[in-house]
Amino acid sequence: MNKRGSLDQPLYNTVRSLILIKLRNGEWKPGEKIPTEPELAKLFSVSVGTVRKAVEDLVAEQVLIRRARIGTTVSTHEKQNQFSTFFNFSNRSNSEMQIEPKLLSFKKIVANKEIGNALGVEVGEALFEIDNLRLIDGKPTMFDRIWLPQKKFLKLTKNEFENRPGSIYSLYQSQFMMTIVRINEQVEAMQAPEFVRLELGLKKTDPVLKISRYAYTYGDEVVEFRNRYVNTLISVYQNEIGLRE
Repeated sequence: MNKRGSLDQPLYNTVRSLILIKLRNGEWKPGEKIPTEPELAKLFSVSVGTVRKAVEDLVAEQVLIRRARIGTTVSTHEKQNQFSTFFNFSNRSNSEMQIEPKLLSFKKIVANKEIGNALGVEVGEALFEIDNLRLIDGKPTMFDRIWLPQKKFLKLTKNEFENRPGSIYSLYQSQFMMTIVRINEQVEAMQAPEFVRLELGLKKTDPVLKISRYAYTYGDEVVEFRNRYVNTLISVYQNEIGLRE
């Protein structure tokens, strides 16, 4: 390998990209241990220090996990952390929340221009459209309308989605080898659409927070797009950026 990396990027970034390719190809599966740093250094013909920097970046991004006496493993969306990595909400008292999902609808549709652009698919391509409600402390608080390309989730059924043992992203990973590694969210305040008002028990004049979410797997590929509508009288959006000491 060129010691300067490809296209003059730092060499550890090249190694990071090569590790991600192997994860995307399923060579190292969720929960599995990856080769040691010396083994990776030999595999990629670089120094152990270069590998360590690449691995440290992926650990910081929660793609990999370092475990004492075990080694470095591929992250999983486990049941116990389903409302941590990608769940940016708290209740107004900032206390522990009891979150309960409720499936409202599960159907097959074809992509229009807006949803096709969001998912990077052609107009008319087959999609799943899923309406999912979240109750927080027993109160309907969040309405998610989720779109998935059918070609990536071919055998997904209503029963499988509704009776999943863990999080939605855990289902994607365990059954379809689709690991969500990054999300992009766009947030705006708006009047609640009628279908949202009915499910969240809101008045016509009540505002909601709308979060449009793009969920990415390895290779920077969008595999899920959703619109989430939140009753902010019950739950607030929170985001923390920067160093925590």
